[in-house]
Amino acid sequence: MRRFARVALLCLGCGLCSLLYGFSQLALSLEQQPGGGRERQAPDPGARQQAGGGRAGARSAGRGEAGAGRCKNLSVSFWNSYWMLPSDVCGMNCFWEAAFRYDYMKTRPSEKMHLAVVACGERLEETVTMLRSAVIFSIKPLQFHIFAEDQLHESFKDILDDLPCEGKVNYTLYPITFPTESAAEWKKLFKPCASQRLFLPLILKDVDSLLYVDTDILFLRPVDDIWSFLGKFNSTQIAAMAPEHEEPRIGWYNRFARHPYYGVTGINSGVMLMNMTRIRRKYFK
Repeated sequence: MRRFARVALLCLGCGLCSLLYGFSQLALSLEQQPGGGRERQAPDPGARQQAGGGRAGARSAGRGEAGAGRCKNLSVSFWNSYWMLPSDVCGMNCFWEAAFRYDYMKTRPSEKMHLAVVACGERLEETVTMLRSAVIFSIKPLQFHIFAEDQLHESFKDILDDLPCEGKVNYTLYPITFPTESAAEWKKLFKPCASQRLFLPLILKDVDSLLYVDTDILFLRPVDDIWSFLGKFNSTQIAAMAPEHEEPRIGWYNRFARHPYYGVTGINSGVMLMNMTRIRRKYFK
């Protein structure tokens, strides 16, 4: 009976994939018909050079005026669920262009992105998985700041030294350190060693900006995307985080917290984008 259920589930999945493929081919054929979508024009070499010189620029130049608002804007991405794309966006073209949408970044000077993580106890494998996912997708060079218990340092070195990404990734290992007068209390606060993140601006004094992530994060798109939000900070903003929950009825802070929290559901400190220069400037303690 179990085997029959598995076979039925497999057939259902294959059927769904075939259906989605059929819809995508139908959308493509409608666009290529006269009057059924935008016209395809031969790209002008001058326009290609002006658009950035890469494959993404050539594709954008070849769309013509009729397709100026469809998939040309870098904010439109196939990372959105196919069925959640706006009606005026061509999902097929967004899909194909996604492979080239970061080409424009490769022609610009590489800014090193700083990523920090804190690993304690049995978090080695989980942390390495997170770091590998960051390496796989990211475009710009990465600098890892890994705060770990002493017994984990050698394991981190053995694994990270074998990553096939020479020139793209550098890492530094740090011990877990807390104020000496209450180190035991700081270490047990919330989750093991999680409060180490509060001291990052004071420890990493030469780092201007930093992305802190928990060990259970998995990147499915370039770190460059979230790093780009630093450029959108105004003159007073020092950090960026997401709400803890979208649905207040299942939120933790608004149901159980006995301490003050931000907004309706609190914020999630598992992913923190920080301008640490500004934090230090405010005499953060």
